[in-house]
Amino acid sequence: MTQQSDGSFRIIGRSLTRSDAEDKVRGKAQYLDDLTMPGVWYADVVRAPVPCGKLLGLHFDESFDWTQVVTVKPEDIPGENIVDMTGLDMPFLAYDRIQYQGEPLALIAAPSKALAREAVNHVRAEVEELPAIQSIQEMVERHKTGLADSLRLLEKKEIRRGDAEGVLAGAGKVLEGEYWTGFQEQLYIEPQGMAAEPMESGGVYIRGSIQCPYYVAPELMKVLNLPLEKIRVEQTVTGGAFGGKEEFPTLPGGYCALLALKAGRPVKMVYDRHEDILFTTKRHPSWTRYRTALAEDGRIAAMEVDMILDGGAYTTISPVVLYRGILHAALGYRCENVTVRGFVYASNSFPCGAFRGFGAPQAYWGLESHVEDLAEQAGLGPDEFRLKNCLQEGDITPTGQHLLTSVGTPAVLKEALRRSDFHAKLARCDQGRPGAKSWYGIGVSFFAHGAGFTGDGEAKFGSRAAMELGRLSDGRPGLTLYASSTEMGQGAKTVLAQMAAEGAGLPFDRVFYPLPDTRVVPDSGPTVASRTTMVVGNILYHAGHKMKCLLEEAAAKHCFGGASVRLEGGRFFAEGVEARPFEEVAEVLLAQGEPLRTEHQFALPPHIRWDQERFVGDAYPAYSWACNVAEVEVDPLTLQIHLRKITAVYDVGRIINPTLAIGQLQGGLVQTIGYALMETMQVRKGLYDANRLQTYIIPTALDVPEMDLQFLEYSCDELAPGAKGLGEITMNGLAPAIGNAVRRATGCRLCAIPMRPEDLYATLYQGAKD
Repeated sequence: MTQQSDGSFRIIGRSLTRSDAEDKVRGKAQYLDDLTMPGVWYADVVRAPVPCGKLLGLHFDESFDWTQVVTVKPEDIPGENIVDMTGLDMPFLAYDRIQYQGEPLALIAAPSKALAREAVNHVRAEVEELPAIQSIQEMVERHKTGLADSLRLLEKKEIRRGDAEGVLAGAGKVLEGEYWTGFQEQLYIEPQGMAAEPMESGGVYIRGSIQCPYYVAPELMKVLNLPLEKIRVEQTVTGGAFGGKEEFPTLPGGYCALLALKAGRPVKMVYDRHEDILFTTKRHPSWTRYRTALAEDGRIAAMEVDMILDGGAYTTISPVVLYRGILHAALGYRCENVTVRGFVYASNSFPCGAFRGFGAPQAYWGLESHVEDLAEQAGLGPDEFRLKNCLQEGDITPTGQHLLTSVGTPAVLKEALRRSDFHAKLARCDQGRPGAKSWYGIGVSFFAHGAGFTGDGEAKFGSRAAMELGRLSDGRPGLTLYASSTEMGQGAKTVLAQMAAEGAGLPFDRVFYPLPDTRVVPDSGPTVASRTTMVVGNILYHAGHKMKCLLEEAAAKHCFGGASVRLEGGRFFAEGVEARPFEEVAEVLLAQGEPLRTEHQFALPPHIRWDQERFVGDAYPAYSWACNVAEVEVDPLTLQIHLRKITAVYDVGRIINPTLAIGQLQGGLVQTIGYALMETMQVRKGLYDANRLQTYIIPTALDVPEMDLQFLEYSCDELAPGAKGLGEITMNGLAPAIGNAVRRATGCRLCAIPMRPEDLYATLYQGAKD
């Protein structure tokens, strides 16, 4: 049954104005490059000139006055020359083998950006160039033809349930399909920027535009040869991230720290847009192959999936992207026989990294395109086939997880089909009808997204947060929240404060969420994996409830003569006594000088079980569910694809702030329009070819269609107050919905994104994509 917002909440479920809105609108927000840093120098990087090769030496031009700058070469690194991420295979500065064009070879700091750049231009790298792998197409070809041993394997993982191979071998109806995705640039508004300065204590203070303060600090311990307590990391106001500021800031943060420690002064590095596109992480290109057996009644009998990701030059977080990818590659439909095999191979391009969706958008492009073709093979409509096969409460996922609570399927699918009038419009699709002025098509996709870290990851992380009674910036009493989750434009600063205020029984304006600083905030985990509202919100909600109890006890003792006290809506109530406002009581409590602080640690529901080695069990604490319907018109002359309408229905648990939630949907869907129809990027001569906004095309306001967006609230009651993940699921399903609509409009299946007019032309009229 569809659950609606609980009327017992005062603050949760209300569209409160973002707490950071006024500063940003008025231009008062201070981003990294706005901050004054007396005596600051500027960092630049000497980069490798080839995508693959052996470094024979670095030559510093003797005609340049090197005394006016500071340089850091591999031999100057005080600790280990290693980036402490998964794989431990990436050096901070290459010293022997070059694995991608632009790989850092040396660092330079100077009093001006111009002088730093001039110094970089006076360094020449002597290299022996070697053959490079620069496309996923080459990887897949080697994988298929038994030459995978010639590739660098970064990770592999497998999911097995039942006997997919045996069922496929004896099946009468088997359908196979291959699907491709390319790079995607995060294109946050504020480019990458970090700064560092030495501390008198002997450590280093690093700040910048980041998602995960507690990623940066531990990942720099080895290279800086410093204990964790000597590395302070603080987030500055951050202008967008989308995953691009998850693991990557460790690199520029480390460059600045190494230079600052050697120079004995602050060092800052802010990328320009060209540099930011050329030398930062991207979404992983992918190839997915499906082989699926259908039973006579149209049910899915077996599914075999192979997935390959291009990880770029080094491992970094590619294994985790692969895990989420394969966990979603068959997620959505009942099937007792499933095999999913996943591989990440290395190429000679910049390492790929985190991007909103984290492997799931690549998986669902393949799955939902394939399901559309399965429906046709089964002789069913795309809506009928999905309703017949979709997972429902009580069903079991490919990892063996029982879906027992907060299961918004098939409700989201039924509601999207109803709101879009899908079945009636399906009959109007043109299928490339000759003589039509435009070809109309409608397509559907059904999908999910696991919220939080995979399996028991949240339990291992042990995320914590705290709050404390004190004075806020306006001088009045209130609660300051301490958590490492970051505001990067998504509204976390507001939503987390709403949940904390709800738990504490206080007005929203008496709760303040500052920018995280590892010197004072506990580690509540990274701002990734659709976990912030579900996990960190849960922690702060419970910490708030603890604070409420603490305030009631203190108020009873100091203000109500020991009477039983109840705090509600910012007022203290006691029987037979006039209610007193929070601020009046808080003034008394602050005068006592006794610290009032609470802390809470996240706990997974006790039934969660996960075997990381075998990939069996409860893959996620909860799942969000969704359905997208896309309507397109295709110009028969130019083959331009016009997206006319999106109907989208989502179950993301309890909605904390409806306006911000809708904003997340709108932003994610527009970002996916670019992924589906426009954003194309390849590696040519070692570098990304679309490396400026003149050549990397993204959606504008003119490309945004009519949207009908709806939430169905299936509260995750095991994790109060019941929210699930929202940020990433917005990118999972629109691309295949558009692809399926294009297929209905033209009669043509496009198996790769982005879907451009030239790709449609090649498939329609040449029989193959150029």
